[in-house]
Amino acid sequence: MNITISKQAKKYLDKCDKKTYSRLKAAIDGLATFDGDIVKLQGRKDEYRLKKPPYRIIFIHTPGTNNIHVKNIYPRGDAYKKG
Repeated sequence: MNITISKQAKKYLDKCDKKTYSRLKAAIDGLATFDGDIVKLQGRKDEYRLKKPPYRIIFIHTPGTNNIHVKNIYPRGDAYKKG
């Protein structure tokens, strides 16, 4: 499984402290096996969210491909406000 991270998500990860960075990085690595609390987002084509409290990792997975693109990482309150 090929996992890519957007510029915005990378920027958010770089600002995190070491403990948070390692938790989020492990969660992103687990996307290869769809491991964790993953739900398809309603009204958005091929977009899913991974819940890693208190963060939400928004990613795109097109069925039939081995590609996952991490679109962004948000705190819980901001995750669904932004497109």
